[in-house]
Amino acid sequence: MTLFFELIQVALGRKASLSHTPSAEQWQELYVLSKKQALLGINYAAIERLPKEQRPPRKLLLQWCLAAERIKERNTELNNKIPEISRRFANDGFPNIILKGQGVAQYYAVSNLEQYRTPGDADIWLKGDRKDIIAYVRKYSPSCHAVYHHVDFPETDNVHIELHFTPSWMNSYFTNRRLQRFFAASREIDSASGDIPVPSVKFNRVYILLHTYRHLFHEGVGLRQILDYYFVLLQGFTAEERTETMTIIKSLGMKRFAAAVMWILSEVLGIKECYLLTAPSEKYGRFLLEEIMLAGNLGQHDRRISHRDNESDLVRGMRKVKRNFRFLFSYPSEVLWSPWFKLWHYFWRRRANS
Repeated sequence: MTLFFELIQVALGRKASLSHTPSAEQWQELYVLSKKQALLGINYAAIERLPKEQRPPRKLLLQWCLAAERIKERNTELNNKIPEISRRFANDGFPNIILKGQGVAQYYAVSNLEQYRTPGDADIWLKGDRKDIIAYVRKYSPSCHAVYHHVDFPETDNVHIELHFTPSWMNSYFTNRRLQRFFAASREIDSASGDIPVPSVKFNRVYILLHTYRHLFHEGVGLRQILDYYFVLLQGFTAEERTETMTIIKSLGMKRFAAAVMWILSEVLGIKECYLLTAPSEKYGRFLLEEIMLAGNLGQHDRRISHRDNESDLVRGMRKVKRNFRFLFSYPSEVLWSPWFKLWHYFWRRRANS
């Protein structure tokens, strides 16, 4: 595991080389881990920066290179298509902001890694009433299925699109009200965002952390999400902005989670102390890192929540609730409110999609 973390730090410019040259078997393990955490492109960039004598065997190197080239090609494709897709929705009466994805990828430019980030879907936050957005989507997809925070739009130009009514949610009714007020007050486009309209760094200091927190309970979180937050914080902030951000994070019940993420950013990714929002917590950080390495990117390798054949949504939902009780003593509010939110959301979906 140490070599894996060192490889990431080489990509980030925190190290110039690995502590020792991996064997062929170790390189194969590093490839598998990189794929599991959706960091194949990032760690290929690290390989390019390694001394020649520390690079993997030729066959694996070629395989890794091809994977990295596909990631770069997909990023180029998305960077060209997403501004067009965004303008389409704006022209149809829905001004919008691109969440996460290619917007966050722009932050990677400080380390020349923007083309190496594994891309995902297009998450687009539309300005408009939820009912109007659903009605708009149903013109193109009559059977569309809305959930609390988004609805899927038909795939366009080989891009999977999620149209958001709101960027995210909290399980607690009271915390969610505070969160939605924050979103309403913080909806603005970064003036320096270029062709892709992205929210401000101030917004992302809260939102990307929240998005990672949400994944922990919903699907599982990987190091790619932590790396996104690394580059958000690397944009910098003043002491006043740090205090303001932490006030919001505390109001959302994420102080412990923030401390856990700070520990991983420091110990695993080697971020400088000046970029930390709060004091790291080794206790919660180690626990979170264990979850990350177990679940992989978006929890795709977590057997505790994988969908089983002929399993109903109710059974799967209950298994997720059971799995989340592992976090009870770390994040009690989200865990205890989770069954109530899922029950409320079940009836909300039935009404919204009827």
